[in-house]
Amino acid sequence: MYTSVMRYSWDYIRTFQAVSETGSLSAAARALQITQPTVGRHIDLLEDALNMPLFVRSREGMTLTKKGADLVAEAAMMETAATGFERRAAGLDEDVTGVVRISANEIFGVVILPRILPKFMQDNPGIEIELIVSNSTANLLQRDADVAIRMFRPTQNDLVARKIADLSLGFFGRRNYLNENGEPKSLSDLRSHRFIGMDRETSLIDVGKMLGETFTPGDFAFRCDNILTHIEAIRSGVGIGVTHQGLAAHWPEVDQVLPHIQLPSLDLWIACHSEVQHNKRIRAVMDFLGEALQSPYD
Repeated sequence: MYTSVMRYSWDYIRTFQAVSETGSLSAAARALQITQPTVGRHIDLLEDALNMPLFVRSREGMTLTKKGADLVAEAAMMETAATGFERRAAGLDEDVTGVVRISANEIFGVVILPRILPKFMQDNPGIEIELIVSNSTANLLQRDADVAIRMFRPTQNDLVARKIADLSLGFFGRRNYLNENGEPKSLSDLRSHRFIGMDRETSLIDVGKMLGETFTPGDFAFRCDNILTHIEAIRSGVGIGVTHQGLAAHWPEVDQVLPHIQLPSLDLWIACHSEVQHNKRIRAVMDFLGEALQSPYD
């Protein structure tokens, strides 16, 4: 039995798990960051070793056979055990060299971190930084990242989290736009302006309700769910939008409007898994970010 089990490489089982979750070789290859032929080869080798088909292949993708479906839960348990092993090993690592993966949203990943990380990397030449820039939440339990910067309080069990700052928001527009179109005096006045808002995402509509104003997507003359696009649209004179007050303070071409309206602030947190919190290189990154992000716009 031991000899038989050893024939099934963990790489093959991990690939099996990815294909079962994504439903295609190409999607699994992207998730695992390997080539599609490698994914196909792993599945073929695992099926040969098990002497059973795990998937039905078709133009629509990869569909689990009954036997394949029966093995999905076991593969998931193995993945959980493997990532737990990796976390525990990382927590025991005393080396101050190596890779630290940081997950951040677009504003912090594109605008803030590239500006503040050079000093850290100069002081810690043995540490390599891998930056995951995404507005989706990285799973620290599965080692998607070592350190996460989040705009909300993490609630997952086994995470160590620290609140760093409250980030104030406001309404802003480019000065030449305001000169040509006037400044709004109330929240409802934004309907007569080129109001920059979200497309499918509803957070700005929800904030409007909190402030007593019911906006609909049709009230936004310019709609986009990408926050970096909002920033450039404000700075370029597309219209009036919401952004971080600390960022806007560095843009001489932009003025705040409706300063008497207090928008809900954003919480800024950093988090890591409890099993890696004492890893020296992860601790170094956490300590640096904890200090540097207290005033992220300075």
